[in-house]
Amino acid sequence: MSGRATSRLAEEQAALRRVATLVASSPAPERVFAAVTEEAGRLLGARSAGTVRFDEEAAVIVGRWNRGEGSGFEVETLVPYTDPNGPTARLAREGGRIDDYTDVPGEAARMMRDAGYSSSVAAPIIAGGRTWGALFVLSAGEPFTPDAEQRLRDFGELVALALESAEAHDQLNASRARIVEASVTERRRLERNLHDGAQQRLVTLALHLRMAQECLRDDPSAAEAMLEDVGEDLKLALAELRDLARGLHPAVLTDRGLVPALQSLANRAPFQVEVVGVPSVRLTESVEAAVYYVVAESITNAAKHAGASEAQIELSTTDEKVVLEIRDNGSGGANLASGSGIRGLADRIEALGGQFELRSPAGAGTVVRAELPLS
Repeated sequence: MSGRATSRLAEEQAALRRVATLVASSPAPERVFAAVTEEAGRLLGARSAGTVRFDEEAAVIVGRWNRGEGSGFEVETLVPYTDPNGPTARLAREGGRIDDYTDVPGEAARMMRDAGYSSSVAAPIIAGGRTWGALFVLSAGEPFTPDAEQRLRDFGELVALALESAEAHDQLNASRARIVEASVTERRRLERNLHDGAQQRLVTLALHLRMAQECLRDDPSAAEAMLEDVGEDLKLALAELRDLARGLHPAVLTDRGLVPALQSLANRAPFQVEVVGVPSVRLTESVEAAVYYVVAESITNAAKHAGASEAQIELSTTDEKVVLEIRDNGSGGANLASGSGIRGLADRIEALGGQFELRSPAGAGTVVRAELPLS
């Protein structure tokens, strides 16, 4: 390898390291767009460079860099693709190069010519399994070297990594916010139930005990009758407190484990439910509770919203994880955005380091799948 080639490779690796270090710090995507655009433009000797995001039939510039004075597209400039199958649109979606814009049709090509650019190289940015946008370098003179496209793709992959990291961060924050909101709502519900039920009964009990104490010396028989009533009221208060406790954590799950707890859910379902693969050994309390509530919510949804006539609950367990699948033959069409119940299940599973998946094509039943780590 010649000294020039060695120097160029070192410069490229240094530029990629700088961007990778920035991406690892989880900055705002705008900072990544600006940094990647500049690094790629300088490295490839471009006159200008840009990062674009696709919006239907156009692209929006979200990052730009320009060498020295002269024309340069500004951030938020809209680049229309009047022909979605034209050369500039294909270049943006698939990557590649245009070495001479002189006779290239379309509005985007005209904008390039008007700005003084004669050639370009592009690399697609693929994030989350879809083509999110593209990274461009532009020249006002000679076309770029043959290896420019591959070198540019390395920068596009770093942009994709930053986007996926930002999306995961946003999803995590949203999940945390929903969990906090759900916990506040549940606390308020418990406060209302305690205030309106057991608390009021206990206040009444205290009043009756004071009255019995006051008439104990002068009218022992009346005091005895009051104390009998107090005993009955105390039983009712204890029953109400037990009901509240069951709402927090099912008693059958606490006392007997997953096998009878899931079977009790199956027995109460309005259709046939088969339960297979439930481990006989006890799992951690949080994992058992998560499995129980996923099954309970799934059966409720299948009966209430999907008109299912049968379902199957299947668990498989290894040393590292437990996998739960619930399948029903209902109408399908469920999604994570359709209600707080399913979204809450996903948050519960993800909060424990697990993965939640919902497959529910219209007319083809629903499959709820959850993986939970055991350690």
